[in-house]
Amino acid sequence: MESYEYKDQMTPKERLAAIREGKQVDRLPFNAFIGEHAAWIQGLSIAEYHHSPEKMAKAQINAYKTYHTDGISVGVGLTGISEALGSKIEYPVDSTPYVAEHVLKDIKEVDKLKLTDIKKDGRLQIILDTVKILVDEVGDEVPITAGVTGAFSNAANTRGTESFLRDIMYDPENAHKLLRHVNKCTIEFVKEVSKLGVSISIGDPSASGSLIGPKLFKEFAYPYLKELSDTIREYGAPAPQLHICGNTKKIWGQMADTGVGGLSLDDVIDLEDAKREVGDRILLIGNVSPTKTMYLGTPSDVEENVKDNLRKAYDSKKGYVISLGCGLPIRTKPSNVHAFVKAARKYGRYPLKLENFL
Repeated sequence: MESYEYKDQMTPKERLAAIREGKQVDRLPFNAFIGEHAAWIQGLSIAEYHHSPEKMAKAQINAYKTYHTDGISVGVGLTGISEALGSKIEYPVDSTPYVAEHVLKDIKEVDKLKLTDIKKDGRLQIILDTVKILVDEVGDEVPITAGVTGAFSNAANTRGTESFLRDIMYDPENAHKLLRHVNKCTIEFVKEVSKLGVSISIGDPSASGSLIGPKLFKEFAYPYLKELSDTIREYGAPAPQLHICGNTKKIWGQMADTGVGGLSLDDVIDLEDAKREVGDRILLIGNVSPTKTMYLGTPSDVEENVKDNLRKAYDSKKGYVISLGCGLPIRTKPSNVHAFVKAARKYGRYPLKLENFL
């Protein structure tokens, strides 16, 4: 597979450290959300990738060296806590794992759920081992991030999304019990992975404005995201970035109030709106279209999408990271990933000027 060499003035690790210290950097950072695309370009099935720390780490390192990204991320994923609690997960050959059978059939039986054992349950130890390999092999030059999932999405994947949405309306007491339980399981993972000295990110896609409104978000998602964010910082990791799918405009303020360090925004969001609303409070991350641009588009489409995002958000007061609106589709053409990386490097260099993106 074709690879490119780039002449950056700083390593990704140096750039991140400088940003955190408020020092000058050579260019804006970027995040390609490579994910399981790394398995595909390595020639692995999704099942092989997810069940071997060595293969997962090798695939991510290969993707990093192929695309020269600004970071490497692996994580528990949407199904990790649910699987550790007993849900049955299917691992298709070339698509994202999904819950085939939810462990919690009746919300009134929530007290019967066990606490997860990282060493024995699901793939939690596999993720920890993968992160350790990545830190040992490339952690000196590139930031490593471990991803965890917010309580609302973990509850939905343990109970079933439709069932859980009914639970929060008709049995909120037990719904909160489930939310507390899955968050406690996630926090146990956070305690272990934080010992490896990596960043931690949070994804909570089911807390989307497409499923619940601001009032329900405040009651059933916000408290647990804040607890998770506070715990991540308490255990020594930097403030995490938070990604919630869909239109999150009505909850940007609440998302920022959780104490996270950056908001990762879906491509349905206009970055200019986000900059006006919360750009003076928090780092913005986003939001090249994963499907329309990265998967279905051409390299020139990718370049234009990157430039469009920069026009809107390059001068956001708390900073901007060039990124995708969500995870990279597995079978995205490598030429489009290279185009994203090249455009981010070309147009994200300092000094940033609006005329550079026109």
